[in-house]
Amino acid sequence: MTDTNAQVYAVYLTAAATEAGVARPAGYVINRVVWDGTSAWTPGSGSAIVADPDGQFPIGSTYMASTATTS
Repeated sequence: MTDTNAQVYAVYLTAAATEAGVARPAGYVINRVVWDGTSAWTPGSGSAIVADPDGQFPIGSTYMASTATTS
C-alpha cells in the first residue's frame, strides 16, 4: 500500500537529556520517520516532531524552532 499523504518528519528532544552518559541539547534530532500525519502515532515522551521533507535535520543535527515574530 502506498500512502501519498505520508511525509518525512524529524523527531527531536524537547529538553536537554543525558542517555548512557551522553548529554544531548534540546532540539537534538534523535530519529526520522515517515508518517501520514493522521494515523495514531506519537513521538514519545520528551520529544516532538517537525515536518522535514527536504532533509534539513538529519539524525544528530539540532532543530531550533523559529522564534520570529510578526507585528
